[in-house]
Amino acid sequence: MLGLVYLDLGDAAQADYWLKQSITIGAVRTWPNVGMALLHTYRHDVALAQESANRAMQAIPVKTIDPFGWQLAFSLIRNMDLRAGRAAEARALYQTHYPALLNDNEPVINRTNYRQAIDLALVLAKTGEQDRADYLLDRSLAFVRGKPRLDFVGYGIADVQILALQGKTEAALTALRQAIDEGWRQFWWYYAEHDPNLDSIRNEPEFQAMMQEIRADMAEQLVRVHEWEANGELAPIPKSLE
Repeated sequence: MLGLVYLDLGDAAQADYWLKQSITIGAVRTWPNVGMALLHTYRHDVALAQESANRAMQAIPVKTIDPFGWQLAFSLIRNMDLRAGRAAEARALYQTHYPALLNDNEPVINRTNYRQAIDLALVLAKTGEQDRADYLLDRSLAFVRGKPRLDFVGYGIADVQILALQGKTEAALTALRQAIDEGWRQFWWYYAEHDPNLDSIRNEPEFQAMMQEIRADMAEQLVRVHEWEANGELAPIPKSLE
């Protein structure tokens, strides 16, 4: 988690150090491998990112024990498949791991699968199943509305993703503005550059301006972290986790 915080702050060197530390002591765990997948993505090394994401899905704890880490790895693989033009392969992953989203007439959308439903909608749009995609997006938006955005199980910018996938550019940008004003930052750089769900708004000047706003905020926060360490207000992080 420390490595991922540094990645959000834009300090790739510190992120590299702590994520490698996590792999050293937890090579068969989910989150160290997810972290490395994100670090490789940050550095635009697709092959290594895919390897780490695959290891994360096979790691311990597995899907039912550490659902968020496992689901994040799953989403990373889906995104890489779509970027590579492998929509059919991505769809097959959902058929294996989330068959109800594809097979049930009215699948239940809840906190355990709404992110996957959103991601699947784009896959289905690319495989010519737009009606099913629209249904999943409508149900997912209904689920997240009224839920918290920022706590541990918050939906983050899921509403932005849904609205972007629905082609509602203005509404998506309005939702993103709200999320940023409320304090959303987690994995912001990934959404800024890599999330296919946001492709329809990524080149909008307003989107670019908001991402630059976050980038500047993160840079300021990183300066403050270094200042706190220098004046003793924040204890330096020990260079060993053992």
